[in-house]
Amino acid sequence: MSNIRSGDLTSADLYTSTHRISGQVETGSKPLSDLLNDRSQSYLMVFNVYVSRLDKPGEIGAHAPTAYLSKDNLSFVIVSSREVRAPDRSRFTSHEYVIMVTLPGVEIRGTFSGPHRFDLRTFTPATLDAFVSLTQASAQIVSVPAVTLSGEAILVNKARLESFCLNE
Repeated sequence: MSNIRSGDLTSADLYTSTHRISGQVETGSKPLSDLLNDRSQSYLMVFNVYVSRLDKPGEIGAHAPTAYLSKDNLSFVIVSSREVRAPDRSRFTSHEYVIMVTLPGVEIRGTFSGPHRFDLRTFTPATLDAFVSLTQASAQIVSVPAVTLSGEAILVNKARLESFCLNE
């Protein structure tokens, strides 16, 4: 595999259950959410990578020119709003909810666009992307409550969800 960059680079903070990986992803003309939701690729190539532990977010533990990240092991990704595909304003995204989701060791709050009668149990894997987008979002590491992470959008790995709490 080559690590030659040829397209547009997007900055992102990618979080696993134990680490923050900051770097740049080649997205071309697509938003990063499309690459994360592309089921034909299991890994994401990230350039100019800085790694830090979640319990020591200000301390850089490693730097590398390139890293391959397993999309399945990502918990969430903080990006600018332009890196999230805008929801289609249809019967499936006609209502905005203020939500809180929990993942292992993390609480995330933000806004979610979905149907008026939302029931996560009735959505099949084919109808929902692997990464759910939240806008106006912030994340808090449970073990380090003084640290709050925020961004225009947070893409949450649906497979890592523990709870999905909706408010009107």
